[in-house]
Amino acid sequence: MSPSNVITVQTLKTAIERLKTEFGELGGGALYGSIKSDLSASDTSIIEAYFAQDGAPTPKAGDVFIVTTIVDEKTYEQSAYGYNGTQWVAMTGNVDADKVIMREDLTLAGNYTQIGNWTKSQNGTLKKAVSGMSVAAILKDLMSKVLQPTITAQPSVTGFALSGAAALEAGTQIASPAYTAGSLNSGSYSYGPKSGTGVVASHWKVERITNKGTTAVTEVDTASLAAGNDANGGVPFIIGDSGEDNAVSSLKYRATATHGAGVQAEDNLGGASDPAVAIAAGTKTKDTSAYTPYRNYFYGATAAKPTLDSAYIRGLTKSNKAYAAGTITLNIPAGATRVVIACIASKTGVTKVINETALNADVTDTFTKKTVAVEGANGYTAKDYNVWVFEPAIPYENAAVLKVTLG
Repeated sequence: MSPSNVITVQTLKTAIERLKTEFGELGGGALYGSIKSDLSASDTSIIEAYFAQDGAPTPKAGDVFIVTTIVDEKTYEQSAYGYNGTQWVAMTGNVDADKVIMREDLTLAGNYTQIGNWTKSQNGTLKKAVSGMSVAAILKDLMSKVLQPTITAQPSVTGFALSGAAALEAGTQIASPAYTAGSLNSGSYSYGPKSGTGVVASHWKVERITNKGTTAVTEVDTASLAAGNDANGGVPFIIGDSGEDNAVSSLKYRATATHGAGVQAEDNLGGASDPAVAIAAGTKTKDTSAYTPYRNYFYGATAAKPTLDSAYIRGLTKSNKAYAAGTITLNIPAGATRVVIACIASKTGVTKVINETALNADVTDTFTKKTVAVEGANGYTAKDYNVWVFEPAIPYENAAVLKVTLG
């Protein structure tokens, strides 16, 4: 060890007095210290050089020596040693990996191409410049790879639904459609931060959307949207299919949330993303399901044979759903004098009728087809229906089961 690498007793006098003030008279002994400026030097050599100087004291049991490693004006560590009467012993049994400094570079050699993040040719060698780095820093460079984040999910409106939204019989009236509360999901990043994206809504707008246009319902400056309804000035909505001024063929609602920007995303090691990744400020929307109209089809058997009109047909069994191809079953009671199946004229209607109680006889041809204008719910505008009618010469003596196919 050259004298240039050792701080003299005189130079350290002031520093030692300061260390005594900070650390006290540890173990009742004296406190000494020296600066190490050469990473290749051991702490033991620094201590030995210190006490080898002219006029240096003789250590005694209980003395403490602090070695401060400073290279290129960068402080790497401070290590404390206690004198047990015969030798200097490290005062801690464990040393943090970030306090253990490599004194020379590492050479990668052998029949391999990669260790962690470090790579080389199959049988080549590669010098890694790790001198002056701590073991912790080397392990991080070897084993940890920084991965930049992405926005894995944009903010979105959750909740917010139209209560009872469904297909309804044409002519059904909705007095005051009600929508449920809504909130803003803040979105997500690949890795964090754990506290989330920080995206918060500041303004909400609710709009009514029909086949006739879009109308504002309400706007509020809040982080979430409360449940509400659309009174429409006290005028009920008619769900219809005939184009009247007071009817709509589709009724739904849209919530629009305005939100601020998110915080900067973190990489996989918890650092700030580079380049910066963050959810931008903007708006997010959600539409509810809609009220839409359909026309029932009707079927049944009656003992009487009144006028075949809208009121009579609407008194039969209702489908309670839109027309669809398939089969329906008619249970005919004894004494019935008329069997009727009525379908909206725009659909195919009856293609076959089988009498299951008469050896599955095909009785399709016994029905005659007529056209009748049938109203919707609440006397709503009538539409033409094809009506298949069978009137036996004498009433049914026994109950029967008819299987009807709708095309």
